[in-house]
Parts: sequence; C-alpha cells; structure tokens
Amino acid sequence: MKHLFSSFLTLIMLLTLSAPAYADVMWEPNSNYFYDTHRDQCEYENRGYYANGKEGFITLWDAPNGGTVRAQFQNGEQMWVYYIYRGRWALTAFWTGGEETSGWVPLADLYLIYDHISFEEEYGDQFRDYQGEFASFDGEPGSYIQLWEHPGAWDEKETLELTPEFLDALRGTEEQPSYISKIYTDEHGANWGYVAYMYGLRNFWICLDNPSCIMSSCIPLTGSLIESGELIAPKEPVLPAVSYTPYILVAAVAAVTGGLLFFFYGKRRKTTK
Repeated sequence: MKHLFSSFLTLIMLLTLSAPAYADVMWEPNSNYFYDTHRDQCEYENRGYYANGKEGFITLWDAPNGGTVRAQFQNGEQMWVYYIYRGRWALTAFWTGGEETSGWVPLADLYLIYDHISFEEEYGDQFRDYQGEFASFDGEPGSYIQLWEHPGAWDEKETLELTPEFLDALRGTEEQPSYISKIYTDEHGANWGYVAYMYGLRNFWICLDNPSCIMSSCIPLTGSLIESGELIAPKEPVLPAVSYTPYILVAAVAAVTGGLLFFFYGKRRKTTK
C-alpha cells in the first residue's frame, strides 16, 4: 500500500509539471542597478510606446535623473515599457536582432500605442459575452485567419494557419468551449471575437464574419501620427551636456597630472644642474 501511495504521488507531480504555463513571463533588464535596488517601487506596465521627446528624440539613462546615457532614439521608434517608477519614469527597451537596449526615460517623452487595453477602455461597455457566434464557421483547415490587436487596427497582429486544432479551439467542441470570450459589433455591423489566450497566443481579436480579411487601405500609424501633429517630428539625437562631464573630468585630471609631473620633473632637472 505504501508503494502504491508513493507511485500515486509521483504521478500527480509529473502531471503538475507537464501542465501548460499560462502566466506571462515578466521581463527584467540584463543589467540595471537602479531597478535591482528599487524593484519593489516599480509598477509593471508591459505596453508599447512611441518615442516622442520634445526635442525630436529621447535619451535612455542608466537611472531616473541618472548621469550615464544608455542610448538615444528618434521620435517614432517603437519602444516597450516594462516598468514605471513613481508614475514619471519608464524603464523601456528597444529590441533589434533579439538583443535589448534598455534604460530609463521620462514617461512624458513617450506616446502610448493604442492597443487592446486602450480599445477595451474606450468600447468595453459595448462588449457582450460570447454565445456561439462562431460555432457554425465552416472554414477549411489549411486556410488562414488574421489576428488583430483590436477591431479597426492598422496592421494585422499575426497570420494564423487554421489547423484543425485551432479551428476547434475557436469554434468550440462538446468537450471544450470556445476560447472566444467577448463579442463586439463595429460601426459597419461586423462582429468581432476576443481571445485572451489560446495556445501561447494572447489578447487578439478576429473578425467573425470574415476571419481572413485584410485591411489594406490604412496608412502606417507612425506616419499618420506625425502628420497629424500628435507625435513631434523626429530629429537627429544630440548628446546632453551632462554626458560629456566624465570625459571633461578625465581630461582635467590628465592635464593636472601632466602639469604636476612637468613641474616636479623640471624642478628636479634644475636642482641636478
């Protein structure tokens, strides 16, 4: 009986380990002393922003009101804000080639990208619970559907191949209800379905009336914001004066040291003569 009970516990542990993880993995910077020492004072944000500094660019610092420049970016570059410190400073990262460039920037120098959270804040009172609106969809496996950040977004979030597994997940089966949780009807009468999580995909909308639709008539969001004046026009970054201070100090120390060596060495030569 003891061996049977031990085997049962082992099986339970294995099943627990094999269960899928649904929690988001929270990003942390590779190296940031200020964040490491103020972690409990930082609020998790995890949303996209555009650089929008009043001078036409933004500067990332090693810390809020810090003295070391980490990087600079022209307005319009897409940044990702992971943490906010005291509601005024953002720990942001720019990703390229899988590598991060991170630092602190005033939140006032960033422009929030309209996302699914923004859409819910604006239209959430019009959402209704899913009642099987997609259950009769007869799309064939192997076709594609477009995933959107929100109804009416400028660009598709992702294109998904409609495998039998995904099709069942969206339509629902007798054993498993649909992953679609909310429905929204836009101003043109089109019905949209919201999915919070499905096989690693998070927070997306699909057009239930035409899941493979492509909205190709929209202009790029960044360009339209700059043209409309909501984003300040980009300019070539200029290093702030404070960033030159370490070099000035080094040069001053070198000059003083050189002067002292010249003075004592010259005095010694005269004494020897």
